Amino acid sequence: MKYDFAISYAGEDSAIAREIAHRLQETSRDLSVFFAEENTELLVGVDSEQFFERLFSESKQAIVLISKHYKQKQWSRFEWDVILGRSNENRFIPVRLDDTRLLGLPSSIIYIRFDGTNYEGIVSVCIKKLILYERESGYRRPSEFEKLLDSLKYDSKGATAQAAQLVFDNRTRTPLGDCEIPNENLPVSYEIVDDEWVNFSTIKRLSVNITVPPGLSPDELRFNLKHCAATQFNLHKPDAIMVFAYLDADRDEIGKIPFSAGKAVFAPFGKWEKALDGFAYNISIKEFDYAVDFASDYFATRPNST
Repeated sequence: MKYDFAISYAGEDSAIAREIAHRLQETSRDLSVFFAEENTELLVGVDSEQFFERLFSESKQAIVLISKHYKQKQWSRFEWDVILGRSNENRFIPVRLDDTRLLGLPSSIIYIRFDGTNYEGIVSVCIKKLILYERESGYRRPSEFEKLLDSLKYDSKGATAQAAQLVFDNRTRTPLGDCEIPNENLPVSYEIVDDEWVNFSTIKRLSVNITVPPGLSPDELRFNLKHCAATQFNLHKPDAIMVFAYLDADRDEIGKIPFSAGKAVFAPFGKWEKALDGFAYNISIKEFDYAVDFASDYFATRPNST
């Protein structure tokens, strides 16, 4: 029951809690977030007091939406008493919806003020608090490379069997040609930190980590991701390549945190998982394409963002 985040809120504030939960989950599929309204199947038939006492005692971060409704409700007061029992170093993340005073909440506590729109700011603080907690407690999340490797090992759609058949058949493919290097009159600003092969059977996939400076525009970041993917593809000729971009400041956190700038895939039809099909059906470079994603809070934290 040790969720990354558990949100304590009054029913009247459920819309705000729901939006925070959804945005946290959109930040990374690896994040576990308990939001009672969407986890009712876990509550049916159990002792609710024991369940929520464990939940708010053991979750890595407790987010509390402080409001007049929160103070008035018996159930939220029960959750609040449990949360007050957490360690002083990692007690809770207070989000104020109004100026309600709670027993046990010192006036000196620094909180986040919800203004009706600043969801991204709240989520950013929550993620940073989680990273700090995990770093100090020695917890290490699987790296992007390890997650990619696991996705291949535990593919439930028969990819393992298909790849084994390619080996059994001694299948080979026509060598891939070079792809066109993007040329958009934009500066090449990235630095390659490392790369790792995600080889499974005869299928060759390449994962590359790069750093980029802060302040790149969407077009500049997209160009750098594609440029790196294209040049490394031409150099190594994998069946698919994925590039993870981190901000320069996060260089020492590569492999410990999700990519902080963006990622790009260059593969058949722009899909990493289609590498096997590309090999099996001899798909040419003409059918390769890019898929680019940005980190959820990248543009909110750019120094020159508006």
